[in-house]
Amino acid sequence: MKSVGLCLHVPRRRVPMEPFWMNVIRGIEDGLAESGLTLLVQVVQGSDDEVVTLERWRRDDSVAGVVIADLLPDDPRLKVVREHGLPAVIMARPEDAPGLPTVAAHNAQTMSEAIGYLVDAGHTAIARVTGPERYVHTQLRSEAFDEAGAQHGIRTLSVEADFTSDDGARATRELIDGPESPTAVLYDNDVMALAGLEVLSARGLSVPGDVAIMAWDDSVHCQLAHPPVTAFNHDLQHMGLTVADALLRVLDGDTDVHVQVAAPRLVERASTLVTRAGAA
Repeated sequence: MKSVGLCLHVPRRRVPMEPFWMNVIRGIEDGLAESGLTLLVQVVQGSDDEVVTLERWRRDDSVAGVVIADLLPDDPRLKVVREHGLPAVIMARPEDAPGLPTVAAHNAQTMSEAIGYLVDAGHTAIARVTGPERYVHTQLRSEAFDEAGAQHGIRTLSVEADFTSDDGARATRELIDGPESPTAVLYDNDVMALAGLEVLSARGLSVPGDVAIMAWDDSVHCQLAHPPVTAFNHDLQHMGLTVADALLRVLDGDTDVHVQVAAPRLVERASTLVTRAGAA
């Protein structure tokens, strides 16, 4: 039975803890099942290791196709795909992977919506705990974050982290101990947002009274947190299904596949709601 390959170059401790990849992977597996394909997930240490893995898969003819995630500028993985004609779907915008099939998310638009929401709530100093800036999707979010801040005339500041709980906590401490303490913090995933919530609680800061918290990804953990965390619901299993469907189309010979997933839905919860009663 042939497989579809997906490499994740992330800290190994991140994968089992992060609802994002668990849900996307489940969606891909469900989408491939009726075609008799399985999903082969390989955790690697970086893009160079992923290139080696892609070369091995191609040489061994062990995968029918691959999914490329967390795109980098001038990504060496795209060269492997192009040079060897390896069927692939890139989780990125078409302009970031010219000539290759893509499935794109709404990074810039969602960031603009997030900042607009917080500005409407009265915030004038908004911070962001980002994912690794080497990723194209992080760069797109960062550009939109800065542009939205300038458009609304507010102060913005960012601290880079690696999507893990420990680094999300470290970044939160850096923000609240810094000279420009924000009144709202947007986290690039739910895991870091929950870690930030714990840090603020340990410091005796009220959420959302002192600092509002917002997460890019939604999960049951956001719903069960105290207070529950405002987040964007991306329907990650459907995203995985979309990726699987796009790759199946590629395997059927369609080389002009470009899909944009549905825009996420903002789910407002108590971690930001108090600011509706007055300016932060």
